[in-house]
Amino acid sequence: MTTPSLEALLRIGPFHSALRAAIRRRGLTLERLRTRLAQQDVAVALSTLSDWQQGRVRPVSPKSLKAVSVLEELLEVPDRSLLSLLERTDQGGWPDVVPGMMPGFNTYDLEVVSRHDRVFVDASRRASRVHVHMVVRARQDGVDRFHAHYFCDDSVRTSEVRHEPIRNCRTGRSARNDADRVTVDELLFDKPLATGETWVFEFVVHDPTRLDTVEYAHGVRCFIEQSLIEVHFDPAALPVDPHVYLQDWQEDEPHRTIDLALDHTNSVHHFEANVSVNWVGIRWRWA
Repeated sequence: MTTPSLEALLRIGPFHSALRAAIRRRGLTLERLRTRLAQQDVAVALSTLSDWQQGRVRPVSPKSLKAVSVLEELLEVPDRSLLSLLERTDQGGWPDVVPGMMPGFNTYDLEVVSRHDRVFVDASRRASRVHVHMVVRARQDGVDRFHAHYFCDDSVRTSEVRHEPIRNCRTGRSARNDADRVTVDELLFDKPLATGETWVFEFVVHDPTRLDTVEYAHGVRCFIEQSLIEVHFDPAALPVDPHVYLQDWQEDEPHRTIDLALDHTNSVHHFEANVSVNWVGIRWRWA
C-alpha cells in the first residue's frame, strides 16, 4: 500500500490528514503547537487542535481560519496550502478537476455515524460481494447523496464493479479511474437532508475479482463514529491468521493490532469506535 507524501496531501487533501502529516514532520506536540500559536496571539484549545487533525471538526469560522493561516507558517508549509483544502470542496459534491482526485473525494457535507460492512468470501477465496449498511448525518442543509468509493484489484476492470442500491437510496452518476483502480457511484437519497438530520441506507458492492482476497478495509477520509467489519468465509475456503490492522497515510506499513478467531459461522469481525486513522481493516492468509 503506497502512502501519500505530505506534498501530495497538501495537494489532494483531506485537510485533517495534511495537517496531521505536517505536524508530524515538524516533530511538534499539540501542546507545543498551542503554545506557539498563543505566542502569536492566536488562542486555540488543545482539544480543538486534536479535533482538527483527526477530522472530527473542520475549521470554518473567521477566527479558526486565521489560526490555520498561522499554522501554515509554524508548520513551514506553503502559504494557503492548508486553507485551500478547506475551500476546495464543491457543495454539490462533484469537485472541479483536481489532480489525483475523483468525484466526491474531498467532500465534507456528510459525517459517517456508523458503517457496517459484511464481506462474503466464496469457495474460490474471492470477496465478490459486500453488503454495506450506513448511517450518516448532514453537516449542512440540502445534502442528498453519498459518494461510494471502491478500490478494486488489477484483475478487474472498473466498469465491472457495480453498486446495487438496497434500501433508501438509488444510483446517480458514476465515475471510473482505471489507473488508480477506483470507482465512484453516487447514491441518491429520497430527499435533501437538513443540518443534523440522519439518513439510513444500504447497498451491495459486486466485485467480480479473479484473485484470492486477503484483506478488506475501510478507508477513512474524515472520521467515523462507529465502524464494524464482518468477513464471512465459505466452509470450503477457511483462512488462517485473521487479524485486525490499522494504517495512517504517513506509515510505510500497516500495524497489526488484534488477533481474530473464526466463530461457529466461519466468520470474524472487528468493531472500532471514533475512527480517525486512515485505514482500518481485517487481513488473513490462505494455507
